[in-house]
Formats: sequence, structure tokens, C-alpha cells
Amino acid sequence: MIIDAHMHLPVKDECTSFHQKKENLLYEMRMNNVRGGIVISDSCTESAIGSMDECVELFKEISNVSIVGGISPYFEFQAQFIKLEKYLCKKLLVGIKLFTGHEAFYLTDEKLKEIYQLAIQYNVPVLFHSGWDNSQYSDVKLVAEIANNYPKLKLIVCHCFYPELEKCMFLLDLENVFFDLSSIADNVSTRENSSSEIIKIINLVPQRVIFGSDFSCCSQKEHIEFVRKLKLAKSIEDNVFWRNAKSIFNLQYQTNS
Repeated sequence: MIIDAHMHLPVKDECTSFHQKKENLLYEMRMNNVRGGIVISDSCTESAIGSMDECVELFKEISNVSIVGGISPYFEFQAQFIKLEKYLCKKLLVGIKLFTGHEAFYLTDEKLKEIYQLAIQYNVPVLFHSGWDNSQYSDVKLVAEIANNYPKLKLIVCHCFYPELEKCMFLLDLENVFFDLSSIADNVSTRENSSSEIIKIINLVPQRVIFGSDFSCCSQKEHIEFVRKLKLAKSIEDNVFWRNAKSIFNLQYQTNS
């Protein structure tokens, strides 16, 4: 059983229709025996990976794919916030994504207080981009500050601060912080080092690590192989591949093998 908790609509062919992008994503899931997934929309209203509206509309009839809505202080924030709350109320979203680092705002931005309160109200996680360049916007100290200020908020560290995966260790005592493996298997030359760090994290917090691939920016197949090569105990591998995502995102679709 696999749930890919971090996917985007394909961007490699900018001329492809959104319908075809959806079909390409579903085909990739079938090819890799991925039983369920979460598609993350962009934070802006016009994007190759789809806006919140476009992603919700595309997958509304697909029972095993859920949507996380992206939002930003920079793009029509109040209008998008109202839309976000509407979709959460209708249970059409399972989480909220902040593109810290891709966009120049910090996790402690004043506007985000409304987002955190909304996420708590609807019991959905807030995902945020971490790692690579501009990592200061989601620095470990900022994550700890938000996690401590909002103990009922579920925070998901997308990409585990890659390539500085060891930063995750500073957050293991915070039970409302979770770790998403997306993108970390994309670089062949760093996979071995990534494996050792991820095994440490999983062994310490086996219920707080979530499988994700960052498809289509990264290979879904290679991320699945990365986890399998960790040689985890079956119960812990199940946690990573699907059980943790099902619990953290409150996924309701059938996941029996």
C-alpha cells in the first residue's frame, strides 16, 4: 500500500491541457501501484501546476486523490483565504501549503496567523517548503516558534530541509511537526547520505514521517525505491508509505491492501 502525499500536476509540457495533466498523473500512480495521493495546488491563480480552483475541480470525482490548497500573502490573499475556508468547510481540501523560500515570506509572517487558526479549526495540516536556497524563510527556529505557539497545529516540513536533513533532528521533540520525504531521492549522488539521515529520523519518530515524491518535478518510482531500500521493518514501512499520511491528513478513502 502506498499513498503519495506530495504530488503536483505535470509541468514538463506547458501546452498540455489540465485534463491531460490529470490523466498523466493518474497513469503514473497506476504504473507505480500508488493507491492514493495528494495533489498540491499552486498559491497563485494562474499556474502550470494548477490553482486551488483548478485542482479541486479536476479531481472532484477522483475518490483516491485529495487536494492541498496553496496560498500566499502575495497573491490576492483575502480572496484566496475566503476560497480556502469555503473549500475546507465543504471538505474539498485536506491541507494548506505555504511556499516559503519559493516566495519571500517567513513562517512567522503576521498574515499567516489567520492560516494557522483556520488549519486548527478544520483539523488539517499546514505544509511548507523547506531547504535548498532561501532556506531562512522556514528556518528550524521559525518552525519551532510556530509549533510551540500553536500546539494544536500540524506542521509538515516538506523536503526535510534537503540537503541539510540533519536539521530535522532539532524538531523531533515537537510532536506536532511532521516530515515529508518528497524530493530527497532526486539526486543520485546524495541518496546514500540521505538514507542514513532518514533512517535515524524514522527510527526516532516512526509515526511522523510521510512518503511523498514531488511528482512530476521528481520521479515517483525512484522515491518508492528509495524507501524500500531503507529496509525498514514492515510495520514501520507501512507507517511511512501510507498509515501516517492517512492519519495526519484524515483521509477517508479506502486503503485496504
